[in-house]
Amino acid sequence: MIALAVLLAAAFTGPDAVPALEAVKSCDRGAMADMTKAEPHRRSQFAAAAYAEQQAIARERAALLTRPTADPTPAGQASLALALGALDARQKQLDDARAVESSWRTLVDELRADFLANCAQGKR
Repeated sequence: MIALAVLLAAAFTGPDAVPALEAVKSCDRGAMADMTKAEPHRRSQFAAAAYAEQQAIARERAALLTRPTADPTPAGQASLALALGALDARQKQLDDARAVESSWRTLVDELRADFLANCAQGKR
């Protein structure tokens, strides 16, 4: 769970775009090759962490909602509401991480296209 938390925390800010932007700006073939080579592994690591977190959230929510001995008292209902609220917060964090990841993937794809269009043929 700690590795998952670290990976998702990194996803909130996403990878640093500056090196990729600079590689395209300067037509740095080596930097682009390194980024292109590392990107599939980084993406698969993120996908695995996001899947594990979504699965954990779903399991915990199901366990909370299907408890046969749910406490009908106001204190019990408040406890359930608090636990569900915590799961909603985790879900929102995961959704944010996915949005950042999606934006990063779009940026990488656009930078790769820019590099191929303007650097691969020696245009810059």
